[in-house]
Amino acid sequence: MKLSNPTFGLVLTGGGAKGAYQAGALKYIAELGLVPQIIAGTSIGALNGAVLSSSHSFPQAVQHLNQLWDQLGQSDILRPNTGTVSRTLSYAAQTFVPTLRLWMLDFLVKQGLLKDSTAIFDPAPIEQMLRQAVNPIEMRRGIELWVTVFPSLKIPGLGYDWLIDFVRARTGTDAHWLCVQDFADDETVYNLLLASAALPLAFPSREINGQFYIDGGLADNIPLRALAARGCTYAIIIHLQNGVVWNRHDFSQQTIIEVRPEQLINKSNKPLIGSIDSLLDFSAERIAELKSRGYEDAKRCLLPIIQTFTTVKAQRQSHNRLINSTHHLLNDLPL
Repeated sequence: MKLSNPTFGLVLTGGGAKGAYQAGALKYIAELGLVPQIIAGTSIGALNGAVLSSSHSFPQAVQHLNQLWDQLGQSDILRPNTGTVSRTLSYAAQTFVPTLRLWMLDFLVKQGLLKDSTAIFDPAPIEQMLRQAVNPIEMRRGIELWVTVFPSLKIPGLGYDWLIDFVRARTGTDAHWLCVQDFADDETVYNLLLASAALPLAFPSREINGQFYIDGGLADNIPLRALAARGCTYAIIIHLQNGVVWNRHDFSQQTIIEVRPEQLINKSNKPLIGSIDSLLDFSAERIAELKSRGYEDAKRCLLPIIQTFTTVKAQRQSHNRLINSTHHLLNDLPL
């Protein structure tokens, strides 16, 4: 549900399986009694935001989100796309017969053996869980939610090349910020959420109103701009990376609190491998660890601020009582 002037927002960044960290951080935020009026999310942050937006109350939403992450740890959410081996062989066959690769892919897709020729993982498990966890009707009555998506370039006759989208994202093509509540069709809502988390090669792109979209994290993994455009002046950002750099000067009108991992959040320092492994590790042990760390880091980042606000509030109350007492004495009738 859109408010005319939302002031307090929540930004949920992308990071695959590291999204469990946000569930833990949100648990502490809910315990403080803080309730965002608007949410912006990218990739897994968009999916987490959808759960928050489609629940009756924020504390219940956070509890539900934590339960869902526990379920993820017990499920087979990353299931290889049937026919992946055949797809890989077909790429190799292109060296000898250029048309064989295209013919093989087309045959596998039409036969239902390969649901998407560019996706390593079967999108069915995550789509099924999303449909069970998120009710679009409730979402339209819930917290305003913006998700980040990246417009994928598909040239007729050339097929899809994920490398082109990576280059476009690195050379200035902007992400799009779309508000879930602007879409009346339930299927479009689900496609929008899945598009935001459609990491190239891992999951297929999604079509929305004639435009194909993929993971918004390619161009904007911290979608604070969506909140700023709505006039939001206070925001909490929950990061899923260590030492992420962004330009604070672009948001001079916003008061921002950042929840950051204190320790290394990727499973290792190895370039690329450590990052990919962390994106895809949905094991129960890893999810439990990240939720615990998210809770403790949120407490570490927010508790001093809350204590300062409490002290200032108490000082103001004492000051007001002193003024009222003085005013009463000055106006008291003489004996």
